[in-house]
Amino acid sequence: ARETMAVTFDIARAPGFRWASAPALRTSSQSGVAAAPAGITGRFGFVSTGNGQPRHATLRTPALRSISFYWGSVDSHNKVTLLGRDQQVLASFTGSQLPVPNGSWWTGEANRRVGFVADQDEWIHGLRLEASGVAFEFDNFAANAVPEPASWALLIAGFGLAGAMQRRREAGLARAVAG
Repeated sequence: ARETMAVTFDIARAPGFRWASAPALRTSSQSGVAAAPAGITGRFGFVSTGNGQPRHATLRTPALRSISFYWGSVDSHNKVTLLGRDQQVLASFTGSQLPVPNGSWWTGEANRRVGFVADQDEWIHGLRLEASGVAFEFDNFAANAVPEPASWALLIAGFGLAGAMQRRREAGLARAVAG
């Protein structure tokens, strides 16, 4: 809830999101390399143990309360690691911890949106996606970002300006009624 799309492989990434180590990209399935996640018709990212493919990809993010993505063909050998501010490991999850970890790329039950929420005193600053089997496919990352300090300052200044205008308007109205 309250997440907005931040990274897809068909349009530009949202500001503050960047690949420190990039995944491979495809637009269709290739046996032994990667399978297009069920329902994805555009480009998708993947990591793989296949010859010449990246085995892992790291997405660096602004401070996040939550992040989710579409995980294609959930396999027990796929691993997601949540990273903190200095890239320390906050938590790791494998496909075996999700329902239906059977790698079936053609059924919707084995392709699903998964979400991660930071603990109360932590912030998510990245994801590492790793394959120790044929492939780990993913797309459509959505996040609930924390506003940057400059955004907070602009927001507070806007509230202050709106309050000042309201007080000025009320003072003008009081003079008009009294006169």
